[in-house]
Amino acid sequence: MDLTNQPEIQSFKDLNFVEDVEDYSQTYTNELSVSRILDKDYNHSMKHVTFLLPAYNEERAIGPLLKNVRKYQKSRVIVIDNNSNDRTAEIAKKSGANVLRERKQGKAFAIKTGFENIKSEFAVMLDADNTYDPKDAQKLVQPLMKDEADVVLGSRLLGKRENGSISRLNLLGNHILSFFASLLYSNVSDVCTGYWAFKRNVIEQLLKEGIDSDGFDLEAEMFSKISKNNFRVLEIPINYRNRLDDPKLNSVNDGVKIFVRLLTNWLKIRRETIK
Repeated sequence: MDLTNQPEIQSFKDLNFVEDVEDYSQTYTNELSVSRILDKDYNHSMKHVTFLLPAYNEERAIGPLLKNVRKYQKSRVIVIDNNSNDRTAEIAKKSGANVLRERKQGKAFAIKTGFENIKSEFAVMLDADNTYDPKDAQKLVQPLMKDEADVVLGSRLLGKRENGSISRLNLLGNHILSFFASLLYSNVSDVCTGYWAFKRNVIEQLLKEGIDSDGFDLEAEMFSKISKNNFRVLEIPINYRNRLDDPKLNSVNDGVKIFVRLLTNWLKIRRETIK
């Protein structure tokens, strides 16, 4: 939508929440900001959102990523540094993020630490490798704010991917794992996505039940427990970019680990149901 020839927007009702925010903020950089409109006319503006970024040796990616995340000026940003031996934590601090340290190695441990520090009504989790576009965060939180969902997943498989951003092996594995998760729990196209948005009560339930995984099987565990508790799950297409360095995921080993996590959690739920 072209806003350059239109008068400055005065009210949230004049602004399409998703499509027009970026155009408007760029056009009227020195005038009434989008965040002020949302704060005034929308009970759940981005000031009620905390971003969680688990990070391990992401000094090349963390700066560019935080530059875009910080465009949500009222949102809180937490980077959980998971024993990085480069300048990840230093760059994150200089970028204005709150940096927490998690000594236990593994993405799941980092996210658990992040969850324990959530005070806002909503949270957005995304990997710190700058493969996910922070602009998509608004699309993920909108259904939560409208109470149309309790959890929103950003689906790479439904959205646009840069050439080479997901290898053929990983793409095949993701399709298989998502099909398996759909059979056991509920329909999902991208169970391995690292881009999630939560209501706080969902996070509280996950912490109450405990997070047992330690690595990249985290998403499988969260999806299984969210489905078990009948939380409303929605998927939104997102953009996905190439990494700046080598991936940390071991396609075969982590794929097997994710499969086992989906199956063992399903068996556990079945046993609890029978009792």
